[in-house]
Amino acid sequence: MREKIQNKKAAALQATLELISEQGFQGTPMSQIAQRANIGVGTIYRYFSSKEDLINALYIDVKTRLAQYTLRNYSMNRDVHASFLVLLRNIVDYFIDNPAELLFMEQYANSPLITAATHEEGLRMFAQVNYLFERAKTENLLKELPMEMLSTLAYGATISLVKLWLFGKVELDEPTLDAGVDAIWDAIKR
Repeated sequence: MREKIQNKKAAALQATLELISEQGFQGTPMSQIAQRANIGVGTIYRYFSSKEDLINALYIDVKTRLAQYTLRNYSMNRDVHASFLVLLRNIVDYFIDNPAELLFMEQYANSPLITAATHEEGLRMFAQVNYLFERAKTENLLKELPMEMLSTLAYGATISLVKLWLFGKVELDEPTLDAGVDAIWDAIKR
């Protein structure tokens, strides 16, 4: 029974991700989500109290997968520079493989639909990344800028690199992507 519940819940989340990435929040009614998920609207409301609750659950779902992928092959034993390259390249690879998730995160990362609790949970998942920034700052490797600015510069440039790959007219090969990730490090290092 629990597996059946998880499958319906997962189907609702996947349908929401696909439709919102295609049409946006306002253009995606619950009836369409139910139809795409092949479940009833009432079934969705069993798992999610509202469309906003569904969006918050989807945000956590996507953020969880992104965090797990971002931290793969990451080791605190590496030097800071090498660690940054691994993390940033993992983000690039994840979003290249999951463009719908990129589009969703771009729409909702700073949306008022995402509750403070959901936002905090998303930040908690990236605690190791934040620790790496702190470590780099402690080792005097980063520019003298506020931590939020440094992380925004790095993440924003990483997302721009992904978009260039996905939507740009420029062909990027693996060595060029790696060089782009290294250039992001150069932008924030001292």
